[in-house]
Amino acid sequence: MKRPEYVDFLLIASLPVIVFLSLLSGPIAELGFKDFLFKIFSVKATEEDFAARVIMVYHVAAAIVMAGTLYLAVKYVDHDEKLRKPLLNLVTAGWIITVLSALVFAYFWRSPLVHGVYLLGLSLMFTGAVLFTYAMSPVRISWKEKTLEKVAAFTTAVALLGGVLMGAMYASHLGFSKEAHIYIIEEYSTREYRGLVSPQTPLQLLVTAHAHAAVAIWSTAIMFIGLKWSRLSEWKPRLYKWALIFQIFGVAVMFFGTTVVPIWRSIAHKIIFVGIAPLNITLLILWLRLADMLRNGGWRDPAKVGLFLVPIWMTLFVTSTGPIVASNLKTIRAVWPLRDEIAYNVAHWHMLSFVIASAMFFLYLDEFTNIVKDVSGWLLAFGGTLALAGTFVYELSPMFVMGSTDIAGASLSLKKAILPVMEVGLAASFAGFAIFTLWLLYRWIKTK
Repeated sequence: MKRPEYVDFLLIASLPVIVFLSLLSGPIAELGFKDFLFKIFSVKATEEDFAARVIMVYHVAAAIVMAGTLYLAVKYVDHDEKLRKPLLNLVTAGWIITVLSALVFAYFWRSPLVHGVYLLGLSLMFTGAVLFTYAMSPVRISWKEKTLEKVAAFTTAVALLGGVLMGAMYASHLGFSKEAHIYIIEEYSTREYRGLVSPQTPLQLLVTAHAHAAVAIWSTAIMFIGLKWSRLSEWKPRLYKWALIFQIFGVAVMFFGTTVVPIWRSIAHKIIFVGIAPLNITLLILWLRLADMLRNGGWRDPAKVGLFLVPIWMTLFVTSTGPIVASNLKTIRAVWPLRDEIAYNVAHWHMLSFVIASAMFFLYLDEFTNIVKDVSGWLLAFGGTLALAGTFVYELSPMFVMGSTDIAGASLSLKKAILPVMEVGLAASFAGFAIFTLWLLYRWIKTK
């Protein structure tokens, strides 16, 4: 049997992982599978154990999307192709080991051995990423041509590695420092700002820095791949040059802003915002190119329409909430129920991750021309828009009911009312992913 392509295998393997995790959350969890699993495997219900499971699930998702990012990058980013096979094999072995061991550790067997295997998987992935960064460096390839493009790619890769290292630095203190413990950052930070828990130490703030750097710079990596995929350099060479300049400056400043979170927390976000501004200009330039690609029948292609929607999703539903919340921060802290502010912080990061992962899927869909691609692409385009619009209302629900005498009750009622919209959108998005993935599996089996 022919071995499936790296990306095909990643998508096929991701499907049962998503199905398993969906059984443990949302409306499906109410059917009893979660209670059954927790009882059989004696899964603990303490706050720390819950946080540990959440962190493991986050890293399962991170391993999958980071592997997918590298698979896309080796196609679009210039590098020494002599190193392609070993770096792909390292990353592939790494994400397989990471995903399996993380799920086992989280839900089936809380063992130091399993956790050690999990760390091995992460280490293999990191080694593969370092090798890829080396493969695109001036040590391995010439930067005399397309210099700006290669500097942008290298800068983004180095920053992403730095973001990963911040998390590793904190994790290395677990068991050795009283400051290092397991907690969910979105919840703890919200409680901290309200004075309900002790302030985070510089060591603990490494977790905040890690989360911001890893997710934000991952999004810039996909944006850079989008610049390459769209052939912006052929469409408007001068605009492409400026897009790269803004990418380099934005990534460098944003990464610097995240690294100083532990020591200059009071101004770190301001530095990060300075970095985000030029990156938004790059995104606008890319969006103009994506809009142009819809001409002459391009609007019939769900992959192109989906990629055109991604910057709109990002701007309208994700980044717009930052200024909205920041301008009303005093009111939020004084009036919003605690659970609503936590819900906002959690939803914000999940929405950002959903948008970027959708962009990756659309980029891969573009390689195909068949009915399966059309059905999957339109389902994700429709479902993603619906899910994100619903989540936008969900995360800002207290703002939509500010005139109510019982904000907590009215907010909860609005959340319950909008949940079906979100669930329909997510179901449509998942159906699109599942249909395409099952078709990939069918195509692979046919090659027997």
